[in-house]
Amino acid sequence: MSEKSLWLFIFILLYAAYCFFWGVRGSKYNSDNPEQYYLANRNISSWVFFFAATVATFAGLTVISQTSLVFHDGFQYVGTAFIAITVPLGSIFFFKRQWMLSRKFGYITPGEMYYDYYKSDTIRVISVIVTFFVAIPLLAVLFGGTGYLVNILTEGYVSRELGMWVISTIVLFYVTRGGFKSIVSVGVVQSWLYFLTVVLLGIIIYSFVGNFETFGKTLAKVASTNVSSWGNTNGYGGGDYNGYFALPGVVQWVAGLGKNEAVGGPWTAMMIFTFSISFMGIVLSPSFSMWSYSAKHPKVFSYYQVWGSAVVVGLLLFIFSTYQGIGASLLGANAEINSNGLAIKTILPEVSKNDHSLIIYHIISLMDKHALWLTGLLAVGLIAALQSTAAAFLMTSGSIITRDLYKAYVNKNITWEKELAAARIIMLLIFLASLYIATFAKPAMVIFSGIAISIAFQFLVVLLGLLWFPWITRGAAIFGLVIGIIIVVLTETIGQQITGNRLPWGRWPLTIHSGVWGLIFNIFICFSISAFSKITKIDIYRSHRQKFHDFLNDHMGLHASRTKLRSFAYVIALLWLFFGVGPGQVLGNNFFGDPGAGYEAWVLKIPSIWGYQLLWWFLGIGLIWFLASKMDLSTLPNKPIQANDLYKEPDEVQGEVNYIDKVGTGYGWILVLIGMAIFAIVFYVYFV
Repeated sequence: MSEKSLWLFIFILLYAAYCFFWGVRGSKYNSDNPEQYYLANRNISSWVFFFAATVATFAGLTVISQTSLVFHDGFQYVGTAFIAITVPLGSIFFFKRQWMLSRKFGYITPGEMYYDYYKSDTIRVISVIVTFFVAIPLLAVLFGGTGYLVNILTEGYVSRELGMWVISTIVLFYVTRGGFKSIVSVGVVQSWLYFLTVVLLGIIIYSFVGNFETFGKTLAKVASTNVSSWGNTNGYGGGDYNGYFALPGVVQWVAGLGKNEAVGGPWTAMMIFTFSISFMGIVLSPSFSMWSYSAKHPKVFSYYQVWGSAVVVGLLLFIFSTYQGIGASLLGANAEINSNGLAIKTILPEVSKNDHSLIIYHIISLMDKHALWLTGLLAVGLIAALQSTAAAFLMTSGSIITRDLYKAYVNKNITWEKELAAARIIMLLIFLASLYIATFAKPAMVIFSGIAISIAFQFLVVLLGLLWFPWITRGAAIFGLVIGIIIVVLTETIGQQITGNRLPWGRWPLTIHSGVWGLIFNIFICFSISAFSKITKIDIYRSHRQKFHDFLNDHMGLHASRTKLRSFAYVIALLWLFFGVGPGQVLGNNFFGDPGAGYEAWVLKIPSIWGYQLLWWFLGIGLIWFLASKMDLSTLPNKPIQANDLYKEPDEVQGEVNYIDKVGTGYGWILVLIGMAIFAIVFYVYFV
């Protein structure tokens, strides 16, 4: 065993010891009732939530991909770092209201909340199915990343499969034993390791690149050429710019990846906007909605939204990950830059376009000749980042399947002791299924993980009806959700595979992300059916839904002194969405100087698009703070919440009695079973 591998194992053992400690200790808090195990007794404090939720939301999905894709696509991809603003923006509008309803009625899972409000088995079951098909491929990717990391950094001494199966058991142990208490406790340390790793990797690149002047002048030389993964923009985006340094227009009328590609790269302003918005699916998914139930009070969310997501994650993605990806191109990893004599140094091995995900491992290996112990520490930081998100999804998905499927429909009178055992068994099965896919069905893992968050994003309309708009009916929410999911599938790679490549479009047609394509159809169907129900006056049970909204409005209302700010809030939010992350961001291509104008002509001495992104990131932080604190979207309720003071008899409310809304009851099961059968057939034909 090499010294490098030895240090890696030492740090893994230390990390594992801490995880096992909390697995054992956490189990002491889980013997009394479901709330302790599933939600840590609804008592998560501000700073614990800040660390644990931040790392669970972002770390596993960005720690490797952000650097690798910035390396591949350049500054146009850096715009996707606006997920640090859009994700908390999504939570701002929903978390506090979900928390209030969970405290009011004792909900443990979102499915319980959906059923109680919509009176629909179908929505509840769909939430279980979505949870299942979101969690397993994502877990497979995260566990698989752990295996690749161990395999590469041990120089093949430990195989990918062995490393993946052995190290992933750490997650299984502390999740199943300690429950949510262990997840957030381990998550605090995982967040520290995640933050430290990304910062150190950025510093390592900086130490080899040199000062910022050297960095900027070298970039200016590259910008004056057409050396990039996508060539020049050819007039899209305001000029004939190097695609590495500019957005290729607002939108391009192309059929999508797999059919024809956008000129100058896929990351148009509209692509970045729709991708960033779709990433809200991570917090809108049933799996992450449960996190909102665990907080001690709603003010907890503001710490996560402002400081965790907007400030810290924004800093990591916009600066440190960007510097890693761009810097790697200048240190030998980019073959074209090397061949044109533009590299500062050639100390990194050349990485092909198809292997760009390996770039983070090569950066870590720069420390082999300087500090082998640091190599081990950085590797464990990456493992912790991957496992933080994996643990969150394993816990919540297992909880949802247990309560919303097994307990709700199989064994309603199950005791808590048996329910706890069932939950642990279900988590074990999810764990084994994800590892099986990561080991034996890698194509399926890649394809389904790519659509997971987009599918979860379709719950936006369900939550809008539940928390904001009482006129959205049950049938409308169901049909909109189902159609939205179908459209997501059809605008992703899997759509072509299912149809035998017969669709006239490819992945992300018109440079619009699949999540937004699904949402467009989702909203249209949902709003149309709701309007039909209102016009025909068949929505006779709106009064049931209205009781929930009356309660929310009564406890949520904006402070009287701030009501005049409501219009201002709408305006600044729309302006930020348009100019920051929306179509207006194409102005950033030359706002601070043309990409090819040279270092001295760059106003900020960095590429214009990067400076523009940093500017609107700062403004985005202000927007999140304003909405969370000043618009009372993440503050304490107006008055104490009294459990069970809202009169509601579940059996009394039958729901809308028309052909549309009948799908929310028994007929819905038929559709669900048919859908599952079709999915099983497709999966078997294409991936087994």
